[in-house]
Amino acid sequence: MIQVLQNWQEVETATQALEQSNLPTHITIQKNWDQWLLAQLLEENFVDRQSKILDLGCGDCCTLEFLSALGFHDLHGIDLNIKAESSNYRLYQGNITETSFSDSSFDVAVSISVIEHGVDLNGFFREAYRILKPGGLLFVTTDYWQDKISIDISIQPFGLSWTVFSGAEIENAIGLAKTHGFVLPENHRIPACCDTPVSWYEKNYTFLALTFQKP
Repeated sequence: MIQVLQNWQEVETATQALEQSNLPTHITIQKNWDQWLLAQLLEENFVDRQSKILDLGCGDCCTLEFLSALGFHDLHGIDLNIKAESSNYRLYQGNITETSFSDSSFDVAVSISVIEHGVDLNGFFREAYRILKPGGLLFVTTDYWQDKISIDISIQPFGLSWTVFSGAEIENAIGLAKTHGFVLPENHRIPACCDTPVSWYEKNYTFLALTFQKP
């Protein structure tokens, strides 16, 4: 499944839906769109609350906190730098493209706003496929605009490179995921962009979400 954040109305709708469900909202309001999509995905696929979930690139653990608020208990996160501690989930320091997790050990893998920061996509999809159980879901969001946005290499948020993926680059990423065995549960084309509800480093763009499944 491929979804594109179209406008501020979708951000506001997602924010209101989270608030009405007594779920935490994100400090970056646009990311409420990502979190609401994740909540819907888990509900629509009847993901059991005992499922084992991994956050690939967990950062400040906002997604893990959100998953905990949804009632999930077997939560794990991995990142190059681990800054937080919590009794609600287990954290690991490491590279998301080369982990020490066992084959077929997770029911769901999530990666929100991570792959645009210099992640080797070939390694990312290979590793995600390896550690997911058959039938497992991979939910990924990233910065996106259908036409290529040029970003100076001197701009390095969090000390990492940054890319706003273009339509052609997302098509290539989907191709890589399929090469490693993933399927798109709904084989949609990438929706056209409508508006630019996201602005960062003087660049205006939007978000894109991808949901893959390991057969």
